[in-house]
Amino acid sequence: MSSAKAFSKILAVLGVVLAIGQTGCLQTRSTMKEAEEKQVLRKQVTSLQQNTADSSARFGEIDEDLRKSAGRIETLDARVTQIKERAEKNDFALEAKIKEQDAKFQAFREEITKLQTEVAEVKAANQALQTALASGAGSGGKTGGDSKNPFETGELRFEQKNWREAIFAYEDYRKTYPKGKSFGAATYKIGVCFQELGMNDDAKPFYDEVIAKFPKSKEADRARARLKTLGKKR
Repeated sequence: MSSAKAFSKILAVLGVVLAIGQTGCLQTRSTMKEAEEKQVLRKQVTSLQQNTADSSARFGEIDEDLRKSAGRIETLDARVTQIKERAEKNDFALEAKIKEQDAKFQAFREEITKLQTEVAEVKAANQALQTALASGAGSGGKTGGDSKNPFETGELRFEQKNWREAIFAYEDYRKTYPKGKSFGAATYKIGVCFQELGMNDDAKPFYDEVIAKFPKSKEADRARARLKTLGKKR
């Protein structure tokens, strides 16, 4: 073999060795870079996992707060509903009570009106009776043509609580029998009739008359008791 050929082979071998060395260096650098990138990636993944865990914990706390808030809201809604229902019931009850009171008041007004009318009629009739008795007019001492003793007629009307007719009958008796044995009783009962009609001022003179004319009678004692109910003491 010539020296030239030998030298060429050496150069070829050296070239192969250099090529292999360069390849090894390139592979080492590539491996190191890849390792660095993996390390960075691991750190990023770890950081991301930590952030995810923190976020999950935070979301859990928020979810728990929301559940608690929802529970409080439900409780509050229930209380508001109860209050509304109770208020509605109270409103209905109050409305019914007002209607009931209005009805009672209306009935009371009607009763008062009726009583006022009756009182006016009795006063007018009493005035007519007094005028007739003073002028001597009438039916000969009998009430409405009744054949009974006027006092008996008065007693019947008194038992029937027909106060106005009882007054006429008792007064007829008083006029017809000014010294009759039932004069005091008739006078007292005229006072009672007027008092039952709510005409206390008209009742008082008859009680006073009984006490003055028959002070020791049982009618006088009753008249004194009646006068006390009128706010007068004897």
